Amino acid sequence: MHDASDEPDDLEPPGNADPLLEACLADALGPYLGALSPEEIEDYRRLLTIFIKTHPAAAPLYDRLRARPPVPSESGEVARDASSQRAGGPAAGEAAAARRDGTFGGRR
Repeated sequence: MHDASDEPDDLEPPGNADPLLEACLADALGPYLGALSPEEIEDYRRLLTIFIKTHPAAAPLYDRLRARPPVPSESGEVARDASSQRAGGPAAGEAAAARRDGTFGGRR
């Protein structure tokens, strides 16, 4: 007799899996876990992986998402570079002081 409790979940990612790709696959295939066989799920995983990585419409979106910094899993401070600081941040105040014109954030 085959014991299914010893097998990993059908959507369990392999050890070196791309977390972004795995999240996409889990979203797409999750609703079908009870309806499809493990073989069908694996076939769809392969098909969707190839589609996401190679299709002319999907691949650029996937690449852009991969280029984004990871979303922190918990709250806390996030380091920012000077170009991403708001007009009210320290860099804006330093720029106004350097101009010595009394403006703040470059507005007049």
